[in-house]
Amino acid sequence: MIQLESYSDEFEEEYWRAVKKKINISIQKRIVDSCIKFLPTNFFTGNKDEFFKSLILAPFDKLKKAEELIATQKISIMKKECFHKNDKKRSKIKKVYKTIYDSYTPIMKSQEKGISMRVRIVKNSRLTVCPYCNRDYINSRAGNVSGAQLDHFFSKAEFPLFAICLYNLVPVCGNCNRVKSAKTLAFASPFDKCINWEKDITFTYSGSTLKDLKIEIIAKGSLKNNIKSMGIINAYQIHGMEVLELIEKEQMYSISQKEELIKVLGPGNLSEIEIKKIIFGPEITKECMRTKPLGKMMSDLHKELKIYN
Repeated sequence: MIQLESYSDEFEEEYWRAVKKKINISIQKRIVDSCIKFLPTNFFTGNKDEFFKSLILAPFDKLKKAEELIATQKISIMKKECFHKNDKKRSKIKKVYKTIYDSYTPIMKSQEKGISMRVRIVKNSRLTVCPYCNRDYINSRAGNVSGAQLDHFFSKAEFPLFAICLYNLVPVCGNCNRVKSAKTLAFASPFDKCINWEKDITFTYSGSTLKDLKIEIIAKGSLKNNIKSMGIINAYQIHGMEVLELIEKEQMYSISQKEELIKVLGPGNLSEIEIKKIIFGPEITKECMRTKPLGKMMSDLHKELKIYN
């Protein structure tokens, strides 16, 4: 439910250095020669020596278009290139692609200044809460102990080519990762820039007491699968108290009471926005949602109640 921005150029280079230490140039070239048969014709551009790097650092929109092409037109070619056919004596994934698949764990464990790659990914995403549910904290507890799991948005078992692509790895909470991994639906990635993250998913509520209050989430497109199939709508029903407290504050502090507060705290010294910050807390920005649990819900309710427009 929270949009993620691209990583910095510096971190992308840092990630690439970790990858090329685990996958030698010979394997890189073999993978490129193979995957070019089923990826979009414009997936690779420029210097061929940079093709594998451009795969690893491909933005999500490129990965998405590639997955759509494979699923609709090139699935048989991809399976022929990536997987053994009915061979129970060996791994299902062919050796060259299994190299990528198997390199995921060593890359995530690789350290720089005592900090593992898994922790560095979360840190550089600027997240402290899960982008799928926006409820659970995922901050690290040590240099090599991450509070997050990394969801392979496109399954590495089905698409081993994408197993270590940076923008296929989404830092999430354990609950969201476990629930999503058990599903085969088309979900929405936090890296997807085609989604209007402010308008395509909104929170509202019905009811007026803790007993009958229901938190509702209105979602469009593949975001519907995130909300329903990942159990997020159910998870939010325990937050009725937070919603009621906000509603009660809005009802309690009428215009006349706000004017009284100004008189008590100092006539002429407080603006309308400062009064709102005292009563309701600061306005929740897009950036805040990456670090504030329930940030998206509270932001939408602030707008619905006309606290912040």
